[in-house]
Amino acid sequence: MSWAQRRKTTYIVSILFIIVIIFVIILFVTFNKAPSCSDGIKNQGELGIDCGGPCVNLCRAQFTDPVVIWGPRWSKVLSSGMYNFLTYIQNPNIGVGAYNAQYNFKVYDKNNILLYQKTGVTYLPPNNNFVIFDDNISLNDKVPARTEFKFIGNPVWQKIENQESNITAVSKNLINEDTKPKLFVTMKNSTLSPISNIEEVSILYDINGNAIAFSKTKIDSIDADGTADIVFTWPEPFLSKVVRVDIVSKVLPN
Repeated sequence: MSWAQRRKTTYIVSILFIIVIIFVIILFVTFNKAPSCSDGIKNQGELGIDCGGPCVNLCRAQFTDPVVIWGPRWSKVLSSGMYNFLTYIQNPNIGVGAYNAQYNFKVYDKNNILLYQKTGVTYLPPNNNFVIFDDNISLNDKVPARTEFKFIGNPVWQKIENQESNITAVSKNLINEDTKPKLFVTMKNSTLSPISNIEEVSILYDINGNAIAFSKTKIDSIDADGTADIVFTWPEPFLSKVVRVDIVSKVLPN
């Protein structure tokens, strides 16, 4: 073999070697990805495919469905036919919640005629008890007699820090019950970090334990170890005497 042929052969072998190295690198990068919670493979100690173990998302066997304690209950806001509807729910899972959970609720009259229905989306906080508030629903001259509520679809349950338990009502003062009621409340953040985007719902009960009125407002932020004052208002007097006031907090995702 001549010197020119040997050099040509060396070039060819070198080029083939480089091609093989590049091909091996591509295969390594393609098939040797680090395990993750979105690779579609049950690995890294996961209890299912991309759920459980180190993953934020939980597998179906790791959580229990929320329980509707009562509702939707309604309170009339205006004599023109506006209503608020409130559903009181228990999340039996500790430190677990779900974003973008779908629900459906329906309103019927005494003749079982459907007056209103809604499919909504809500955040299920990692808190024992929470509410879903649907407000300013117009039924005109119709009168609700019963309601139905159910969750639909399959929300993705995740490990979420519970901030709701760190927010408490330290004072509540209800005035003008017989005219245009107002409820003044002071909420306290007991943590060393600010908490923002808070939904506050007030529930007013009569002597029989019936929820006769409710209202909703939001707090932009409460400073670390600080307080925030909020006011709930109603345009018309209540039909019965209020004997208990509950405030339910929900820290909404930013």
